[in-house]
Amino acid sequence: MQKNYNKELDFILELLVKEYEDIYNKLNFYSDENSSPTKQIVYDQVKAEFGLKDWEINILIYSLFLDKYVKSIDPLVISIEGLVFRNNGGYVEKTIMINRESNRIQKVENDSRKYTFYLMVFTAILAIANLIAAWFFSIEIWSFYTNISK
Repeated sequence: MQKNYNKELDFILELLVKEYEDIYNKLNFYSDENSSPTKQIVYDQVKAEFGLKDWEINILIYSLFLDKYVKSIDPLVISIEGLVFRNNGGYVEKTIMINRESNRIQKVENDSRKYTFYLMVFTAILAIANLIAAWFFSIEIWSFYTNISK
């Protein structure tokens, strides 16, 4: 069974961006209000939303680091690529675009195969027609020279 984590990755990235906005918009007026670190907030909300285990969440966060969308969790630093990626639809939209591009390439390849077959048939017909024309004109030339000599 293959599990797709695109929704979870988008959810984590969205949580981190919202937390980033909260931090830098100074929405947390008291330091006691946000006593838990960002990583713990993300863990709790992802567990509540999707029921993932800690190791799965660690791997998802690590993949955000590998994709260079998040630079660090505590202190929270999100890259411009992460913000742009999130605004372009995230992992779900990326998967849809990859599937759409794959389908387009498959259609182009199928059309190419079909047109190649038709081109091969057309070339064979032309070759046969040229052989018939060559045979006919060689008979005409042969009959012309045999009639002159008589």
